[in-house]
Amino acid sequence: MEEIDKDKAKSNPAAVFDKPADVAASKELAPGEKTKILQEWELDARLQDAAADEGMARKAEPGEKKGGAKSLLPEIKEAQRVVGAKPLPDEGAPTKFTP
Repeated sequence: MEEIDKDKAKSNPAAVFDKPADVAASKELAPGEKTKILQEWELDARLQDAAADEGMARKAEPGEKKGGAKSLLPEIKEAQRVVGAKPLPDEGAPTKFTP
């Protein structure tokens, strides 16, 4: 198994992990590292959702969210729940509230 590039994971989680659950399942990461990585991924997902809502994403395929790929927020929130990490506060996110 290849060692995780923790610095890259903290700045671009999708480049290191296939899905948020992989972060939660990682044996190489400390709980605090998992929390930071999942918060970064949550921020990225919120920004992508906002861009899609504003028409700044590629055209949706059948079954996808308007404006592009389906939102990863539900998967991220579940991974955060599994590791006991708190999601970003809604008032602290740079975009609109996303349930």
